[in-house]
Amino acid sequence: MNKVRVLLCAAVLVVALLGIDVARDAGETASASAYPAQKYAFLFEPEIEPDDAAIRREIVEANRRMVETMKRGDLPGVARFYADDATILFHRGQKIQGRQGIDAYWTGIKGAKDWKLDVIEVGGNRDEAYQLGKSSFTSEVDGKVSTYTCDFVAVWKRQKDGALKIYVDIYN
Repeated sequence: MNKVRVLLCAAVLVVALLGIDVARDAGETASASAYPAQKYAFLFEPEIEPDDAAIRREIVEANRRMVETMKRGDLPGVARFYADDATILFHRGQKIQGRQGIDAYWTGIKGAKDWKLDVIEVGGNRDEAYQLGKSSFTSEVDGKVSTYTCDFVAVWKRQKDGALKIYVDIYN
């Protein structure tokens, strides 16, 4: 909690407590004025910090654009959402690193049909953030439709050009 918010909360608490005494001195009953501080309870409730809300919006929007890119059939475009030095870690200890590997991974997917990305949690700051999510990817190969659903963690890193890109993608 920052200093300004602490000072503001302390000031409101003092005013609320003084308000109780003033109301009692003015002849009001205790039940009518015993809880004026409830009006100020919102000051003490946790809230999403502005940076967290902004980074969440940016990641949600990036997820929306990745899904849209995949649905257009542009799998090399999906790969561009990853940093050049990104890493993908997935089941059985498999690992892909770097631009060539990321590009080969995404362009090697056959029959991409649908994708849903759910953002469960986001945190971090403007330059480095994490995302916990759920992915459901549907493909159709030789007439057989299959959907792979998994949980994932993505670490996003701000690039020199200002773009936020996936630096580490871990899924099961």
